[in-house]
Amino acid sequence: MNVVVRFENKKVLELYELEVNQGVAKYKLGKHIIEKYKFRIGQMIDAPDLKTMGQIKSLNLEKLKGDRKGQLSIRVDNQFRICFRKLNESEIILGILELTDYH
Repeated sequence: MNVVVRFENKKVLELYELEVNQGVAKYKLGKHIIEKYKFRIGQMIDAPDLKTMGQIKSLNLEKLKGDRKGQLSIRVDNQFRICFRKLNESEIILGILELTDYH
């Protein structure tokens, strides 16, 4: 079984569904950011569980603290992260909350 990804807001869904150039024009993000974002979402979907995601060193899977307690994140690049939360214990369903700039 693979991880199920559910997008919890319009922006993160559109970034995944739109062609890269459309995403660049609409959201003013660099082409490489959108391409890497789509790649990372694909890695999440292909993973059988969170443990496997944690073993992919380039993802830098981490539990967040403070205002984001209960959320996790993976790295898109040095500047952007995908923030998400695990929605269900019996299945691994991840709700993608946002693509956020950490700088």
